[in-house]
Amino acid sequence: MLLSQADWQSILQRASLPQFDAARQRLLGEAAAFMAQPVAVQSEPGGYYHDYFCPAHGAQLLFDPTTPTTHRCPVDNVLWQGERFDAAWRWFANNRLSEAALRLALCWRLDGNRSYFSQVRQILLDYADKYAAYQQVPRTVRNPGVATYTTLDEAVWVLPLAWAFDMVRQQLSQAEDDQISQRLFAPVAEHLITHHFGDVHNFACWHNAAIGTIGVLLDRTDWIDFAVRGEFGFDKQLASGVLADGLWFEGSFSYHFYTVYALLTLAKATRHLPGLDLRARPALRAMLLAPIHAAYPDWSLPATNDCWYFSSLLADCCHGVPPAPAFYEIAYSWYADPLFAQLLQRAYAQTQRDSLDALLFGEPSIPPVPLTSMPSVNLPASGYAILQHDAPETNAQSGNDKQQRYLLLKYGPHGGGHGHPDKLNLIVHAYGQRLAPDFGTPGYGLELFQSWYRQTISHNSVTLDGMSQPPATGRLHRFRADGPFQVADASISWQDEPALASADHPYHGAFLRRILLARPDYFLDIMWVESREPKRIDWIYHNTGSPSISLASQPTDLPSTEGTGYQHIHQAQRAQVQGNFVVTWLPEPSQPKSAGLRLFIAGGMPGEAIIGQAPGNPPTDLHGVLIHRRHATTTAFLSLFHPYQGTPQVTAVEWLGQNLCEEGWAACVVYCGDQREQWLIRLNPEVSRPLLPVSPQVTAQFEYILNQQT
Repeated sequence: MLLSQADWQSILQRASLPQFDAARQRLLGEAAAFMAQPVAVQSEPGGYYHDYFCPAHGAQLLFDPTTPTTHRCPVDNVLWQGERFDAAWRWFANNRLSEAALRLALCWRLDGNRSYFSQVRQILLDYADKYAAYQQVPRTVRNPGVATYTTLDEAVWVLPLAWAFDMVRQQLSQAEDDQISQRLFAPVAEHLITHHFGDVHNFACWHNAAIGTIGVLLDRTDWIDFAVRGEFGFDKQLASGVLADGLWFEGSFSYHFYTVYALLTLAKATRHLPGLDLRARPALRAMLLAPIHAAYPDWSLPATNDCWYFSSLLADCCHGVPPAPAFYEIAYSWYADPLFAQLLQRAYAQTQRDSLDALLFGEPSIPPVPLTSMPSVNLPASGYAILQHDAPETNAQSGNDKQQRYLLLKYGPHGGGHGHPDKLNLIVHAYGQRLAPDFGTPGYGLELFQSWYRQTISHNSVTLDGMSQPPATGRLHRFRADGPFQVADASISWQDEPALASADHPYHGAFLRRILLARPDYFLDIMWVESREPKRIDWIYHNTGSPSISLASQPTDLPSTEGTGYQHIHQAQRAQVQGNFVVTWLPEPSQPKSAGLRLFIAGGMPGEAIIGQAPGNPPTDLHGVLIHRRHATTTAFLSLFHPYQGTPQVTAVEWLGQNLCEEGWAACVVYCGDQREQWLIRLNPEVSRPLLPVSPQVTAQFEYILNQQT
């Protein structure tokens, strides 16, 4: 069985404790809601989840179990119709039925309400009765489901049904048990084995979870062995899919948690089998730790690659799985790590402890743990260099002095099929806000998904001749979390990429390097760009709000001929760059604690500056974008970022030298409150130090040499 008699004794005890009352009441409420508005098992299989998004707004349509042929947009209440939406509605119907079956079964075990048992029994028998007919429906996708659109959906859908079956099985007749076992669960497992995703992938992890769980239910040791030790079983997924820093190779925190829950589900199902305790695999624990180190200061998550924008460690982390605290109920129960307790403590300071996993697996008490800020960290296998620093008290409004500034420099592997072309992308979070976020992804069915979110122009990086970057893996040169200033220094090279052998490709022989030099109030950003031939080089930066620029500008259009995805930038203004300039994103007036950003940019060489508005996530949430454009073979963009709340502390930046490429050095003085901080950047130790103006007002001097071993 999936749950032993000892498990049930613990569950019944937890259900009687006041600390689990919210979980019990939520469980009862969800069961009652389904009973009040049930959904019948459909005569046709489900469609594609990602089709259930409004084509106009990119928002997920509102699922109403009573309206299978009309589907409402939450933005403007427009009703959408058609088989595409109807089939996607059936995805939600299947999901509702399987999740309801699990909750009704648990309610029955807790309260003995026979109507709950009867409903679960009927759902299981109806699916067993219809599954053979579902198998006759043709599917054209690579991984065809039966009751659902894909094998991934099939695995996710069947697992709650399997746990529900385990909970009610002893009260079924032998004929009913045989019908459900042999006409539903066995065909599902056989289909998933036949169509197993033969690779290291989140699909395969869910296939394994379903196959192994059904193997436990039906006492099929061959299926359990297939799911755990098979060519692409659990052990292979951990060995090849989990990077050395604990993150899943696809580079998306949503897919990371999506995968983790599949792995946890198989570990839960098999934990009572002799000699097979998957919880003891070190990589599984590492997968639960790694997102904590990478999270924003508010414990939400950067939406890297194909990641849902809402992902958070304290709330929802992905569609199709429970909120993140449910993961850490299991994690703390299994590993007793104080960091997991801290996460739960933070989560339950703002939400109730009401997850199903808390009721099934949670510890009766979570000890108080000191709430600490996360330190700067480099996750080398994933290529995330993260600099964190407490905001200075003088620069924060009352009550916000402990909010951190967070910078992420993304330099690692592409991430497979869910990767984005955004090497050396910069992400900025400060004062509790995503100032310069990665927008992640909306629903896959939207046109903008490919034309905007999966293009370099929607990220804070660089394009050459307007084309998105080809996949590649960068390298870290230096990372320093302490000292007078923090450092994240990484590069990406396409100089030896065989796929770019054609000299006509914009990235043929190209090289980018980005250096972040961070002080408490601001950070310097140096973007070095090399190509073999002169290119149009666009340095791109997105920030929440509307930008204003210190240069005279004129309205302009950015058609698709400007570059891949450029047509999505609207209300554009174009200015000629002959010298230094400043771009400002002001705090939102209606939000007193919102943050602004001042961007001081060295002119360096003649070029253009373009500001405008571009889609955020959702697409209707517009962000201000800046494109600093030059035509060159080699150039270095020098910028100083000052996130602030209340009154800006950095009032001016005096650029003393800007020709890093030609002269081998650059310098500036930063006017920050009553401080004057002078910076010198040199290419290598052989470049002699320039004679910079000597001023008694300079309170600190900093130097960084790019090409130096230490």
